[in-house]
Amino acid sequence: MNWNLRYAPHLGFRSPDAPLFPASVGSTDPVAQIAFVASLGFAGVQDPWFATRPEIDQLRIASALDEYGLAAGCVVCGTPGSIRTPLWNTSGQAARGNLERELHGAIAAARHIRADKIAVLTGEDLSSPRERQIEEMIANLHWAAAIVAPEGLTLCLEPTNARTLTNMLLTHFDDGCRIARATGHASVRMIFDTAHVQSMDGDLLGRMERNWDLIEVVQIANHPGRLEPETGEINMQTVLRKVRELGYRGLVELEHLWSTPDAITERRGINWLRQVDASLV
Repeated sequence: MNWNLRYAPHLGFRSPDAPLFPASVGSTDPVAQIAFVASLGFAGVQDPWFATRPEIDQLRIASALDEYGLAAGCVVCGTPGSIRTPLWNTSGQAARGNLERELHGAIAAARHIRADKIAVLTGEDLSSPRERQIEEMIANLHWAAAIVAPEGLTLCLEPTNARTLTNMLLTHFDDGCRIARATGHASVRMIFDTAHVQSMDGDLLGRMERNWDLIEVVQIANHPGRLEPETGEINMQTVLRKVRELGYRGLVELEHLWSTPDAITERRGINWLRQVDASLV
């Protein structure tokens, strides 16, 4: 079927072995997931930890995306462990060398699946003043942007929910936007994750409109619990309508869990999305 927005279910945003549709597919195998996503007419998939997968799985995923003509969502710079460290907000030769290794790993992963967005997350250095860390992050982003821009890549800052992902430097959307603007580089932009923004800041539509010039990626999950879009306190239909009105052409990454892990709930979520998307005229 035709969709008004370009949706991209995840292949495992918390773990590579926990994709969005395990019950419907009857498997967590990423290639089987990709085939199912393609059968629904979705535009792509999000595999944030692609760079951490075994090489054989990377090859299978890249081949499947080519076979079905699906786009790839953002990949993360770093591993689930390294993003909890002050990866982007520390100075010094050793720190820059570590960041450079992680960045080139993300660039290689993005090339492999033709992704064009790299998600940037970084832990807080509890021994350093916050403003100093922000200054270091701006400097590192400016340096990194000069590396990724010739590759056609964009660095995307993702502020996160401080209650569920502790000791991260960026937890408020407006702070992330301030940093992105301060870099002064077109290749440094923002991820608008509905669950994270709602949990920390609220006013989803207002923040989206005020910062639309910076928003590169839209990710949807409801709050609380990062559950399916039709549950929780966020009116996701209103959010998706605003995304459509603002002319978004990127992937809407479905980065949520299910309230009940079964095929009935997955099917209900797909049907809800079909009905809502059809109303976005």
